[in-house]
Amino acid sequence: MQHYAHAMADIDPDRAAERVQKLIIVGDNRLKQGGDDKYAKARGTFEQALRLAEEAGIDERFRPFIERRLESIDELGPGGA
Repeated sequence: MQHYAHAMADIDPDRAAERVQKLIIVGDNRLKQGGDDKYAKARGTFEQALRLAEEAGIDERFRPFIERRLESIDELGPGGA
């Protein structure tokens, strides 16, 4: 457990925030581009963004935006309402 805590301390929150923002944009673009697997690809990208935000300790800042996108995929994607 100590090793994990040490790894979290090495993450620069500012750089992580930039990366999370880029991942959100990539996920949005995947939804716009279409294709049979656009929802799966976008979901994976948004989940990656959320994991990075959590690891960097900045998830409170990004979680609402990412969770809303994931909810939209659930609603719009295959099997959605």
